[in-house]
Amino acid sequence: MVLSTANARYYGLAETGWRGSHGTLDDSSDTGAGAGALGGTPIVMLGDGTYMMMNSDIYSTVLSGHKMIVVVCDNGGYAVISRLQQFKGVPGFNNLLKDCRIQNADNPLHVDFAAHAAAMGAAARKCESLADLADALEWARGNDRTTVLSIVTDACSWVPGDADWDVGVPEVSDRESVAKARAHQEEIRARQRVGV
Repeated sequence: MVLSTANARYYGLAETGWRGSHGTLDDSSDTGAGAGALGGTPIVMLGDGTYMMMNSDIYSTVLSGHKMIVVVCDNGGYAVISRLQQFKGVPGFNNLLKDCRIQNADNPLHVDFAAHAAAMGAAARKCESLADLADALEWARGNDRTTVLSIVTDACSWVPGDADWDVGVPEVSDRESVAKARAHQEEIRARQRVGV
């Protein structure tokens, strides 16, 4: 079972009760869902922002012996929310570390997710490439406890395919980008089929 956050293709399906071999959850419930999954060893994929909100569930699974594998996609903040913010016509701010008001913007404090997870008793490994991630997943399957794998990902590269996340856009704004985003939102809402 793979549980994933920030997966736009399945987001609406999960919200309507869709069930399958891949589930999608909101940004703060992923690790808890992995901890509560029945049967097998769940693999939970999440971003670094979600990890920062819900890492205590990793500790709980180590204590209880309910193993799960967590893959942390380290993109330097809340990249999905940053993308949403910019798609709605607003320049990025306070979602990616590089966009935040921090003391040293050239070298923001960065969490070592593998070290953090290890401090909670999980097995942990930092992956340097996709090939390394594949090897690490095999290693994680053989471990006797919750395992956290972290890998650096690009905050601005996205796979094809998308769904509209219907988040309000101001009707009135001096920014042309916001006015365009509002027009796009109204166009999408006009095509919505409620209840389908």
